[in-house]
Amino acid sequence: MNAAWWMLGALAVLAIAYRYYSAFIAARVLCLDDSRRTPAHLHDDGHNFHPTHKVVLFGHHFAAITGAGPLIGPVLAAQFGFYPGFVWILVGVVLGGAVHDFVILVSSTRRGGRSLAEIAREELGPTLGLVTTIAILFIVVIALAGLGNVVVGALAESAWGVFTVSSSIPIALAMGLYIHKVRGGSARGIREATIAGVVLLFVALLYGKHVGDSSWATHLKLSRTTITLAMGAYGFVASVLPVWMLLCPRDYLSSYMKIGTIALLVVGVVVVNPRIQMPGLTQAIHGGGPIVKGPLFPFVFITIACGAISGFHALVSSGTTPKMIDKEGDCRAIGYGAMLMEGLVGITALIAACAMPQEDYVAINTDPPIAIVAGPGTKGAGLAHDEAELARASVAFTPKDRELMGLAPGEPVLAAANRKIPASRALALSPGALHARGSGVDPGAARATSLEDADFARLGIHVKELPALSRASDEVVAARTGGGVSLAVGMARVFSGLPGMSHLLAYWYHFAIMVEALFILTTIDTGTRIGRFLTQEFIQRRFPELGRSTSKPGAILATALVVGGWCYFILTGSIQTIWPMFGVANQLLACTALAVATTILLREAKKRRYALVTGLPLAFVGTTTITAAVESIRILYLPMMNEPATRTRGLVNASVTAILLGCVLMILGGSVARWVRLLRTRPAPAGA
Repeated sequence: MNAAWWMLGALAVLAIAYRYYSAFIAARVLCLDDSRRTPAHLHDDGHNFHPTHKVVLFGHHFAAITGAGPLIGPVLAAQFGFYPGFVWILVGVVLGGAVHDFVILVSSTRRGGRSLAEIAREELGPTLGLVTTIAILFIVVIALAGLGNVVVGALAESAWGVFTVSSSIPIALAMGLYIHKVRGGSARGIREATIAGVVLLFVALLYGKHVGDSSWATHLKLSRTTITLAMGAYGFVASVLPVWMLLCPRDYLSSYMKIGTIALLVVGVVVVNPRIQMPGLTQAIHGGGPIVKGPLFPFVFITIACGAISGFHALVSSGTTPKMIDKEGDCRAIGYGAMLMEGLVGITALIAACAMPQEDYVAINTDPPIAIVAGPGTKGAGLAHDEAELARASVAFTPKDRELMGLAPGEPVLAAANRKIPASRALALSPGALHARGSGVDPGAARATSLEDADFARLGIHVKELPALSRASDEVVAARTGGGVSLAVGMARVFSGLPGMSHLLAYWYHFAIMVEALFILTTIDTGTRIGRFLTQEFIQRRFPELGRSTSKPGAILATALVVGGWCYFILTGSIQTIWPMFGVANQLLACTALAVATTILLREAKKRRYALVTGLPLAFVGTTTITAAVESIRILYLPMMNEPATRTRGLVNASVTAILLGCVLMILGGSVARWVRLLRTRPAPAGA
């Protein structure tokens, strides 16, 4: 199979959906009216409520909703094969995800920019409103952990990536100050800041290679823990600053970088026309796959998650965006259109991942244990053939190498002979250490990118084109779980296939990493801010002063609680445990939003049957997600509770998933009761 025809078909489906289906919803179901004053005009405070140009707000909204989900979910779901992901993304985004975003955005805009929890309280009653608030708070924390985990995996031990991504923060701050303090928010200021911001980002990308090869690289090769804490600090600061200072300019800058990248990737797929090397269906459809352990149904739906439909979007559509809508007519492009764009992101991510050999896909996305010394039980695979070789190589070990091997200060190297370490740590050893134990890597290189097929075979890792990809990308890409690295490799392969680009794969790879991180960090900052709003609403029940949006102590307290929660899950989890929990939480939130939207349409739409626009997607997503929640507890978390090392994590994950499932079942039950009352008491309109 070649990719170009699949891409062209997807573009046609998305274009038809926007032209006809979104127009039907806008004109017939929601009856958009530009004469209505929006909350941005009614409550303009220059801080949270602020009328914003449609183009800029589209950028903010698209950046906020398009985090790791549409990039990483399809990549992880590629383990099931190409066909399931492709079909579900297209069907799900057109009939479910875009409708979900559009209806919630309009509903919130017409209700003063209220959050989903407040709307649920109004539509379903105070009890279910409280249940919705609790469920949303849990979901926000889990969603941010799932998205943040991808950034951590992609940037860990990568000086080039850390430098480039961290540079985007001061660039965005400078843009915000220039637009609003120097140019007074004018179109000219936006234009000038955009050009300067894009140029500076590319300078950071190009200069990042020099930094990665310099003595400064040691200080920027950060551990997963350090990156997690740094990301938490960023999310905290972005949440409490005014939206115009960091949130909007950073989201605006990154969104058009994202859109430009996806457009280039679409062109690249059509021009290069890579072969889809992943089978249409793989053995993983029966369960026990290398990344997602569950079977195709229902796990493909919670794995793809945001690429087709995302409950997290309801928080953005009832959070920051409705507070900045200039007029109701803008909701169609921002609500429905931005989600279609996200679906396109998911399609391109799936194609990029499926264009690489299946062996390399597995080698990048799994992190198997590697014996430090090979033995009969390892089938000859290990870092060293025997203890003598390990002892000879120890003279080249740096303190960082000893730490990676789990050695305490002063502990002899042979004490680790019977241990196993993750492949990611084995491949992070210094080139000198790897050379001393017999590999062909250049001992003077900055990174161990010259490992050969035989070196991977010695570790028990099956590869096909991976050694060449590692050398070309100037990064060690094996055992970099989370989906971000495999996506960057796939994107770089497509870009480098364009005319005149064959020698620039390393730059394309790091460009892809930068774009991925920009996708995700803009969701982190917006998601943390939304979590702050929800937490303050909850606190307001007991402490009214702290619950006000203008309360600085309340904002600091609420933000600290949200950031602390998602940092905990990142630090204690892995992609295999966090992503399924994220997928379940995210889809359960989509069920909640669709239930609320169906209630609104039954009560307000001109014809009752228009409620099927959200009711039918709710029936399907509810069935798959409830099944997935039960299966996740059974297949993933209960076995973790049987192992002493993972008992606590398994208990926490199972408990959180069960609580979310219980909350959503209560919401669905209450919604159905509300629908029955509405259908019994409201007379059918003429012509219905």
